[in-house]
Amino acid sequence: MRDEMDILREVSSIAAGHGSMALSEMLGRKLNLELPALSIVPAQQALSEIETSQIVLSVTCNILSGLKGEIIFVLDEKSAFKLIDMCYRDHPDERKSGLFTEMGLSIIKEVGNIIISSYVGALSMILKTIVIPSIPTLVSGSLQQVLAMVVSTYNREAYILLVEAEFKEPTEKINGKFFLILNDQAMVKVKESCKNILDSLK
Repeated sequence: MRDEMDILREVSSIAAGHGSMALSEMLGRKLNLELPALSIVPAQQALSEIETSQIVLSVTCNILSGLKGEIIFVLDEKSAFKLIDMCYRDHPDERKSGLFTEMGLSIIKEVGNIIISSYVGALSMILKTIVIPSIPTLVSGSLQQVLAMVVSTYNREAYILLVEAEFKEPTEKINGKFFLILNDQAMVKVKESCKNILDSLK
């Protein structure tokens, strides 16, 4: 499992590189995306360990091809507002209440879309399978509610690949989470692909 996790860490490194470039171009400022840690846990275990009161903004996509699963990018409220504020720092005249709310939510959705697309692109390359996400949906609520809504459509054997995400610029660091929820067959496919890569390197 440790070697397989090394391959998945490489997926994160590739995704972080692509995501950093795309985010910097979108925001017009240098912004590094780092995906420093990841783990695989049974979905039901993850749900039981989540703080129920934490309110988040999440960007959710179904996986349409290549794997059976869902992708969720999550920011807690504080981190979401910090990210939105960062985007408006160079344009303070645009901080009208209605526009700020509408544009702010659009920014979160687009940032989530960039991160999901970057990760899916890297995963496709490693798996040698075209993995296509659906159009992203923005959902607000407690983290447990957001995950439970997705996990409930799977059997009890679903797994979650949890990836920590950090956005860094000279004056700010914003933390988020990235959940790849897969059924047991999809998880087996991912592990087999990682094993094949390791075998080819020996």
